[in-house]
Amino acid sequence: MIVPSIDGSDPTPPLDRSTPSVLVVADADRDRLESVLANTDSLSVRSSDGLPPEGVEIPDVDCLVCRVPFADHEPTDIVDRVRTRHEQLPIVLVSSTDEAADIREAVASIQWIDVVPEAEAGQLQHRLTRLLERRRLSALSKRSLAGVELAGDAIGIVDPDGHIELVNRSFAVLFGADRETLVGRPWEALFDAETVDHLETKAIPTVADGWRWSGTCTAHRDDGDTVTARVALDGLEDGSLVFVVDES
Repeated sequence: MIVPSIDGSDPTPPLDRSTPSVLVVADADRDRLESVLANTDSLSVRSSDGLPPEGVEIPDVDCLVCRVPFADHEPTDIVDRVRTRHEQLPIVLVSSTDEAADIREAVASIQWIDVVPEAEAGQLQHRLTRLLERRRLSALSKRSLAGVELAGDAIGIVDPDGHIELVNRSFAVLFGADRETLVGRPWEALFDAETVDHLETKAIPTVADGWRWSGTCTAHRDDGDTVTARVALDGLEDGSLVFVVDES
């Protein structure tokens, strides 16, 4: 579903907030990107040929789609500019196929970013929807984590790409690290090689089949010590993994 472009003088009507709102920003291929996203009633799409001035909020937007390069700005500059006012706003960068790998590497450490090569523009709607769903589940997970803090369970959530996305205080204490330094690490860095192999070959396939797995594992703390821990592993509907760790 397309609502009027924000380029013209006509005011944009109020959005149905049950429908995710997407802003497409591009100085090339804007109409094509809009049309790719318009073939569904599950998104409300509008467009612009420019980003708002620096420091100005983007109103009523759940996801930004930006065709890069854009106005001679580097992709990381665009992300930094948007994130100064919208720290958690999902962003999809559409790039040339040749540049996609380099851009993906440049933004790898930034949360809620996806890079779609122009050759895969037909998958834009799917990739955008998946990113929004992961963001929604993360918000739910954060609320859930807030609820288990008092229970003392050490809980960490790993995203579908295998990187730690969220941990609670008990999890950080068990591994002897700050939460901020744990987020973004591959989960494999938390365990010894034998444990990683067992989790990859036994535990994760069990979870993928819809079951919960538990077992004893050897964990690595940041100070170099190893810890024997009981690990319960479960999965979320987007492919994320939930680790509940209890020191033996």
